[in-house]
Amino acid sequence: MNPAIAEAESLRTMDKEHVWHPLMNHFGMEENPLDVVVKAKGSTIQDASGKEYIDAMAGLWCVNIGYGRDEVARAAYEQMLELAYYPLTQVNPPAARLGQRLASLLPEGVERVWFVNSGSEAVDTAIKLARAYGRLNGGRRYKIIARHQGYHGATIGGASLTGQTLRRAMFEPLLPGVIHVSAPYFYRSNADTEEELSRRCADELDEVIRYEDPETVAAFIAEPVIGGGGVIPPPADYLKRMREVCRNHGVLFIADEVITGFGRTGELFASDLYEIEPDIMTMAKGLSSAYLPIGATATTNEIFEALNAEGDSGFLQINTYGGHPVACAASLKNLEIMMGEELPARGAKVGAYLGGLLGKLSDIPCVGDVRGVGLIWGVELIEEDGAPLSTAATAKVLAYAKEQGVIFGKNAGIAAGPSNTVTISPPLVFTEEEAERAASALDGALRRVQAESGA
Repeated sequence: MNPAIAEAESLRTMDKEHVWHPLMNHFGMEENPLDVVVKAKGSTIQDASGKEYIDAMAGLWCVNIGYGRDEVARAAYEQMLELAYYPLTQVNPPAARLGQRLASLLPEGVERVWFVNSGSEAVDTAIKLARAYGRLNGGRRYKIIARHQGYHGATIGGASLTGQTLRRAMFEPLLPGVIHVSAPYFYRSNADTEEELSRRCADELDEVIRYEDPETVAAFIAEPVIGGGGVIPPPADYLKRMREVCRNHGVLFIADEVITGFGRTGELFASDLYEIEPDIMTMAKGLSSAYLPIGATATTNEIFEALNAEGDSGFLQINTYGGHPVACAASLKNLEIMMGEELPARGAKVGAYLGGLLGKLSDIPCVGDVRGVGLIWGVELIEEDGAPLSTAATAKVLAYAKEQGVIFGKNAGIAAGPSNTVTISPPLVFTEEEAERAASALDGALRRVQAESGA
């Protein structure tokens, strides 16, 4: 047997016996074994057999600068030799430098950074900050308003905010004081225009805040573009309207930019794209392009100063690895590459090209909607009567595309419904040629599933 194949089988055995994988039932995995991924470069990954695939999901929406950047590896290595670890109970140089760099890039007014290890931790920190600030600002503000279809992480706090029933039900009851409102999901709404949908959503948020009593509501949280819930970009004026409602009631606005941050939407942050100034921002994924685990929660000086007033105890949370010197060094190099190579602008250009290619899929009967911005896109699939395509059929689309050398993702099922949206979120170094190959693979996969349905 080929040594590489033998090694892959050995690894699969180890994995099968000891590793618990996310978002899957391990029953039946022997019939459908997972790939052993061994190398990656740019937008391409390679398995143990030598087969290459275009990774049209950038891992999990996160390898923004692409795989195999030696500069990041060197920055991490050099920092390990200098100072491998020290907690933020004191100053460590990379964390200080990264905090300053982020403050120079974030939306105006957002300049205080709390470092964590993941997007989920960043969201939990945002919840705590909002509630702590609410306790100081009137004493009764603790409720958090989130949205149906939104995703905010794997912790109990993040799961509580997540508006996807299938990702919540197993762990309920969850965090008290969380309320959900509608997502700006134009395709499945009955609104005549996106402006009408924006107005409806803002009116609903205003009504819910009034009903709950504004003095009890701490914050509203939103992914600027819903990611795992189906890639749902908002109408152009939606976030501004929601921000204004929050401001009118003294409610903090939390922008969850774990996915949309660092170039994903064609701007450095989606808050810039949609021209909003959040009170709190969460970020992770593209902060280091997943070269090392890191996340951050950033906020305004007003919130920082309120929680650091004379005589108060400060913000009582600690993260052992938060602001890890090596992760911060890697993130600094990641941002240097991203800004130096103007990758957000590149993502906007290639994303527009990709969007045009994906739009041509609309002539396939099982394609209901194509939507996206920058390099985050969703293709929603439907049955003949317009109902969502089944999860099994959507999985076939992904499997057939993979046979052609392209890896896509799919959304989490909403409520008891299926996962029926193909998600596309490649590295920002994605080329037009790779966009053409990806769109062609998806076209072939969709037509194959369509033919099998007999339609």
